[in-house]
Amino acid sequence: MFARLGMLDVRSSTSPRLSGRKPHWVRHLAALATKPGKIFGLVLVLTIPSVIGQATEGMWLPDQLPKIGAALEAAGLKTPPENFADLTGDPMGAIVSLGGCSASFVSPEGLVVTNHHCAYGTIQFNSTEEHNFLEDGFLAAGLGDELAGAPGSRVYVTESFSDVTDRVLAAIPPGADGAVRFAAVEEAEKKIIAECEKTPGHRCKVASFFGGAAYRLYDQLEIRDVRLVYAPPSSIGKYGGDIDNWMWPRHTGDFSFYRAWVGPDGKPADPSPDNVPFKPKHWLRIGVEGVDAGDFVMVVGYPGRTNRYRLASEVEEAIQWTYPQRVQRRRESLEIIESETADRPQAALAYAAWISYMNNSMKNAQGMEAGFAYSQSVARKRELETELAAWIAADPEREARWGDALDELEAILTEERVHRARDQELSSLKFNQLVSAATTAYRLAREREKPDADRKLGYQERDMRRRRARMARMARSFDAQVDMALLQHTLENYAALPEVERLEALDKWFGLEDDDDSATAIQTTLHGMYTATSLTDAAERMALLDADRATLEASEDPFVEL
Repeated sequence: MFARLGMLDVRSSTSPRLSGRKPHWVRHLAALATKPGKIFGLVLVLTIPSVIGQATEGMWLPDQLPKIGAALEAAGLKTPPENFADLTGDPMGAIVSLGGCSASFVSPEGLVVTNHHCAYGTIQFNSTEEHNFLEDGFLAAGLGDELAGAPGSRVYVTESFSDVTDRVLAAIPPGADGAVRFAAVEEAEKKIIAECEKTPGHRCKVASFFGGAAYRLYDQLEIRDVRLVYAPPSSIGKYGGDIDNWMWPRHTGDFSFYRAWVGPDGKPADPSPDNVPFKPKHWLRIGVEGVDAGDFVMVVGYPGRTNRYRLASEVEEAIQWTYPQRVQRRRESLEIIESETADRPQAALAYAAWISYMNNSMKNAQGMEAGFAYSQSVARKRELETELAAWIAADPEREARWGDALDELEAILTEERVHRARDQELSSLKFNQLVSAATTAYRLAREREKPDADRKLGYQERDMRRRRARMARMARSFDAQVDMALLQHTLENYAALPEVERLEALDKWFGLEDDDDSATAIQTTLHGMYTATSLTDAAERMALLDADRATLEASEDPFVEL
């Protein structure tokens, strides 16, 4: 999901981590906006000299770039800033989303470059012990040798975008807040999306900006036939392990190539031998000159969100709690997976993509911790909040409208922090694959009882293809022993919460009410569940998606009952 589309990351080129010359493979991929006739960097961080000032750093929406155009041009940008505001023109039209990663067209025949870890799921899905493409790499000798993407693989190409703020806000009843406002916004979004998706092969998204102050509609071509063209061997794509990840300079060949395929008519189609390579309107040209220290570099992509407008207390919480917790939990999960897959090559292969994801997430959080350690982010945020409060207080109309806003926000944040440990443990349950399969099926069955237009986003008929693909992928990424060990760990963390924070029904199910040895109680219950369940079978899991509510409520499968 990308609530922020096409944001740009701008950082100082004089940062210690951003100095030095890039390894040769990165230089070969770099397409620079600093040289006439070239395009901006494919997968590099956008950096600007620190003389421009830190105010220009960070992520920016494309339509904001003309507003900081003077600073960008002073930093070395040669392409007119206005060009970046058009998501369908050149060069922005070459930037695509894979649904969870950014990528770029780099040829007129639908060739797509992305990060190695972004293709990891497809590489893992196609790998076996005999043909381990994760370890050995893969190169298609010709178009007919390209490997099918993992179920659900997509390339999203932005076809149009428009501001729908007035339409969404008009749907909110006067004075509405909380759940009423949320429901009204969701209802408006569903109507707009339904109208947009009347054109077959399109996927539409209403993205919220600035806390719901603005809304934009993105209409994207949803290419469903995505094939793997090239993946480097782990000696290149994982060179140095994850130590170098998110660091600079970096010597890892973190790239892979897909190709987007469509029907003979040029429209999105299910995978078929009759399909042909997609012909994008725009693609990036690869500059072979490379880049040097101090060069202007721009990254364009779909990072999902930015925290630019977080309050000081939120930044402080991220530094002191969120990132440390994320690092700890990822590390613990990695240790469990590595322990449970030792001497079990097939299980290790099944969880290779999980390991890549968690290492990537953990290293990112570690880098954020390290970056905040020597920054003055919290202090700068507090200064900005003081200035904002003074600006509000200086005008009676502003004071009447926003005078209590900061205090009200802080009160909500304080309330949320009271239950953050509990919320973390309960949300961690979704990472258990059998729990996720069962809960998704039950929620889907309940939503299916409603007219399609009344269902929650994510549970409409437009979402069923995705639901089935995710369930199908599980067949190559699941091992009961690993799954149970991870769930055991999550539940032990849950059991360590104060009793007032725990859920009575969950305590009863796992025997945590009177048993002082919670680990043994959990282990005993889980052993019985994994022995009795039929959901370890891929066909049974797929059948869940078509089950109605009555069938699921009558089920004696322990994961469905849970």
